[in-house]
Amino acid sequence: MQHSTIKVLPIEKIISILSYISMGIVGLVWLLIAHYTKKKLRYFLMYNIVQSMVIAIFLAIFKLTLNILFSILSLIPFLNIIIAKLNYIMTVRILVIPIFNLSFNIIEIVIYLMLLYIIIGILVSRIFFIPFLTNLLYKLLKQNS
Repeated sequence: MQHSTIKVLPIEKIISILSYISMGIVGLVWLLIAHYTKKKLRYFLMYNIVQSMVIAIFLAIFKLTLNILFSILSLIPFLNIIIAKLNYIMTVRILVIPIFNLSFNIIEIVIYLMLLYIIIGILVSRIFFIPFLTNLLYKLLKQNS
C-alpha cells in the first residue's frame, strides 16, 4: 500500500535520504537545529527522520540480541558447532580486493534493501507503507501536530 505523491521540497528529500544512510544521525541533528531555531518540520521530513531513527534502533537492538544469544548458545558443547555453522551460513562474504574482505549478514542485506526501497520512495515523493511501523508513526506524529 502506498500513500499518494505529495509536494516535497528538494532539501527535505536530501535530509530524508541522508537520515536513512546515516541511520538517523543526520535526522537527529536536523531535529535539534529545527528545535533551536523554532522551525516546524513538515510531515514528510518528520516522518522519514523518525522512521530512520526507529529502524536504526531496531537494527541495533536486534544485532545485540542476536550476538548475545549466539554467545550464550556457543558455550553449550554440542550447540557450539551448530551455531558456528549457522553463523557461517548467514554471513555472505564479498571479496572486493584481495586486501579487503567485506562480509554482510543476510539480515543486514535485507535491511539495506528495505532502506534502498524507502530511498527510492523518497526520490519520487512517496511515503511507503511498512507494516506496524507506518501506523505507529502516523499516530505518533498526528498526536504531536
